[in-house]
Amino acid sequence: MTHTKKIKILKKIIKKEQVNLENTQRYAYLNTKKYAYEKILDYFIGKNVLELGSDGTATSSVLVRCSKKLTIVDMQDKFSTQLKKDKKLKNAKFILSQWESFKPKKKYSDIFLTDSLEHVQNPVNLLKLIRSWLSKEGRLHIIVPNALSLHRLLGVELGFLKSPYELNKNDIESGHVKVYDHNILKEEIKQAGLSILSCQGVQLKLNTDVQLANLPQSFSDATNKLSYLFNENCAEIYICCTK
Repeated sequence: MTHTKKIKILKKIIKKEQVNLENTQRYAYLNTKKYAYEKILDYFIGKNVLELGSDGTATSSVLVRCSKKLTIVDMQDKFSTQLKKDKKLKNAKFILSQWESFKPKKKYSDIFLTDSLEHVQNPVNLLKLIRSWLSKEGRLHIIVPNALSLHRLLGVELGFLKSPYELNKNDIESGHVKVYDHNILKEEIKQAGLSILSCQGVQLKLNTDVQLANLPQSFSDATNKLSYLFNENCAEIYICCTK
């Protein structure tokens, strides 16, 4: 499958998820996922793929259609029902397990840890374990929220946060235990013995998700195109790692 076709699949699935969506916050969230996966697909191999944690719909559906084989491991079952309904997902399987307890039988060409590492109490230990699951040329794709995002920095200036590293209401409700910046994430990756192939910012974000959902799609698309100029201050961080 060509890279262009993968991007088309990504955009189609995200758009389908956004149609008639009453939750405006999730609408903007899905935009951010789209921008993140556009970057990921530049480094995606797709032979034997492991996703640690799943949103149960959009991003997993993208992965399964762009992968020869997909395994999803999570403590919450958000995907097995979809697997039974959609015949196009026959190359995927779901395993209900803690990540640290998972024992794969084969190495993976791609491992996805997106919107997941910020939930982990001992991230370096998990990253070391994941490293052992990668094939020789395998790639680990990590996405985390960025503490130094412009919208968090604005939140500090407006008095909503004492520090950009403070857990806000959304962080707490989502089960986050920390907020990363580029340096913190790079240091943990280094401690785990992984090498960084690419490090990029995802979506230049000045507004909250609710505010963005009420603005034209063209606004989010335009600010996303400027992300490369403001890597350190984008909404999320994407890092592609190798052994």
